[in-house]
Amino acid sequence: MKILKIVLWVIALLTAALVIWLYYMGFLANLEVVERDAGPYTLVYEDYIGPYQNTGSIVQAVYDRLAKDGIKPANGFGIYLDDPSKVKASQLRSQVGCVITDKELPAFYRVARNYKVIGWKKGKVLATEFPIRNNLSYMLGPIKAYPALMKHMEAKKITSDQIGLCMEYYDMAGSKIIFMFQRKGR
Repeated sequence: MKILKIVLWVIALLTAALVIWLYYMGFLANLEVVERDAGPYTLVYEDYIGPYQNTGSIVQAVYDRLAKDGIKPANGFGIYLDDPSKVKASQLRSQVGCVITDKELPAFYRVARNYKVIGWKKGKVLATEFPIRNNLSYMLGPIKAYPALMKHMEAKKITSDQIGLCMEYYDMAGSKIIFMFQRKGR
């Protein structure tokens, strides 16, 4: 009987620890989806084809190249071009890299010819945020954010043809990932 009591206490403590950890990670939070302005952004990127969970090393590689050229961007991004529920993981396309701030632009212009650069125009997006606590945030965030965005679209009767690109903006100073769906025509 005493062993059963100990086992139950251990299970209860482990369950409580798991709940506290999930809360800390932001996984138990209700994510608010809002329509707001985003951009403009100057994005330095590399194309990537393959599973989206492997894009972190590409972001790091772009950052490392920029750092060698004397530019140390604070934020990263990923533009995800395919729906992973419709495209095989090995064929998923993305553009991932770093965001160049207005302050960094003069220095970047000196070396811009060595990089792929795209602009993200200022416009309306559907957005939600997820905290960055550690590397697991980059896996847990999409699990929470994309269903919240899709539920919002369904509730507001926004169809997929009214949505443009999908971007994850990695705001390191704010310790958050901003998940954005670009609104077409807004």
